[in-house]
Amino acid sequence: MKTEKTSKFFTYYQNNSGGVFDINKKDGIAEYVIVEAMDAEDADARAEAIGLYFNGVDKEMDCECCGDRWYYQHEKGSDEPLVYDQTPEDFKNSGTFYKHRTIAVHYIDGSMKCYEGKWK
Repeated sequence: MKTEKTSKFFTYYQNNSGGVFDINKKDGIAEYVIVEAMDAEDADARAEAIGLYFNGVDKEMDCECCGDRWYYQHEKGSDEPLVYDQTPEDFKNSGTFYKHRTIAVHYIDGSMKCYEGKWK
């Protein structure tokens, strides 16, 4: 019996290195970027194509005291887009602190959904 591999969702949590978040609604770069991909390696490649980068401190792009802005995936992914084990809608409705957070979901077909928040 052949099993078909299905896509998963991988969430990138942006560290506000240097005290600011990198926010760009047009490109779908948010505080939380969720990428649909076949596995973690594919998610990292898709994230880089969107504009996320890794090892920012080593590349002198990020503040060394704050740390890297983005980190490679080490998770197995989830069956639906999630932020801290909640759907983006539930996360944004879970309290006033989260209401203005930016979330972008990038689907494997190339489409994107940006959730309302404080976009610049």
